Amino acid sequence: MEKIITIVGKTNVGKSSLFNYLIKKKQSFISKNSNTTINVNNGILKIKNCKYYIKDTSGYYGNNIKNYLYKNIYDQIILSIKESKLILFIVDIISGINYLDIELYKTILKLNIPFFLIINKIDIKNNIKNIYSILNSKINYTNIYYISVTHNIGLKKLLKDINKFFKYKSINLNKKNIKISILGIPNSGKSTFINSLFSDKYKSIVNNISGTTVDTLYFLKKYRNYIYTIIDTPGILKNYKYNYDKKYLLKTKNIIKESDLCILIIDILSGINKNNIYIINLIIKYKKGIIIIFNKCDLLNNKDLLIYKKKILKKIYIKYIPIYFLSLKYNLNNNKLLEIKKNILKLYKNRNRKFNTSLLNNKLLKLINNKNFKINNKIFKIKFCYQYKKKNFPYFIFISNLVKNINLYYITYIEKMIRKYIFNFYGIPIELKFKK
Repeated sequence: MEKIITIVGKTNVGKSSLFNYLIKKKQSFISKNSNTTINVNNGILKIKNCKYYIKDTSGYYGNNIKNYLYKNIYDQIILSIKESKLILFIVDIISGINYLDIELYKTILKLNIPFFLIINKIDIKNNIKNIYSILNSKINYTNIYYISVTHNIGLKKLLKDINKFFKYKSINLNKKNIKISILGIPNSGKSTFINSLFSDKYKSIVNNISGTTVDTLYFLKKYRNYIYTIIDTPGILKNYKYNYDKKYLLKTKNIIKESDLCILIIDILSGINKNNIYIINLIIKYKKGIIIIFNKCDLLNNKDLLIYKKKILKKIYIKYIPIYFLSLKYNLNNNKLLEIKKNILKLYKNRNRKFNTSLLNNKLLKLINNKNFKINNKIFKIKFCYQYKKKNFPYFIFISNLVKNINLYYITYIEKMIRKYIFNFYGIPIELKFKK
């Protein structure tokens, strides 16, 4: 991923709006309030047949700040700049140039990174005089672009020149992409999990205050012949109190739909509550791979932990789900973290596994038809079965003499037979369809 572009600038100049335009998704959360983005967000910019790795950073607040959160933000911005081959340095004609812009400009020069100076919001005519103050500032520029993301002004030229800058060479994204969403209620430890499992210099910022992650964050990691897209979601609540909670919930539903695998982080003290059950049901409904992690086990002694484990395992009625008990804050049970990392690839392969029709009919049908089930006093028999391979999850179709009023117990029984004698589909929901 050597062709990296990073968008930088002070807060509320339109970085996230430009990022969303470039990746053609509403990925970064946009608000009129400053400092909405507090983590580095990642995406793929496609120009014609070329693809580039692009980063959206938080608003620049300078270096001389004692606040822990802002200090972490500064460190992330500097790391992103250092790794980049091109910087999109954004200012806007409303706020013009101030000391933060000059400081950020000097940092880019010091690190010797090429940059495009982008003046945003040029559609606001009342502030057009501020352009001259920007041009007469201490910033020396060779490539300058006048744009309005809102009104789609000047963006085509920007895209054309980005492609020219890299001489039409793009990153190789032919590898399989595994999308992994990290889910849970606020302050359950989602960002800490990403930092622990995918240890890297780019980390998701962690804070004791719930709701630190207000944006959906995308991290791209290479692993063997795969690219992992790890999606850090805002904490979601089914019974939301505010409008933005409703937005997070709707967005998280869409993220689950587009994911291959979902990892649910649960605070062990909150246990299996209504919100967590709601998330589990969503994952199963959309037939995604699932791993459940109970976090903050360090808060309990060994005796209490055993009691909690027994209670929790009784509540989780689905037996094929991998469950882990960890303390992510103190990196306890490192062996379990390694096991989770391996299981991610295992679950992905399980979800995409295909079986021969002859195997299903020769092995499975004999076992199923040996047990005589009756529907309206008629014996229910399966004549033929096959896997519908166009689905991206295990989907089995059974041709039978009876279809209506099939007992749920019978469906569960067939699923058990598939998991026991064909393949266990560890961590993967499967679907059964009956046709006459």
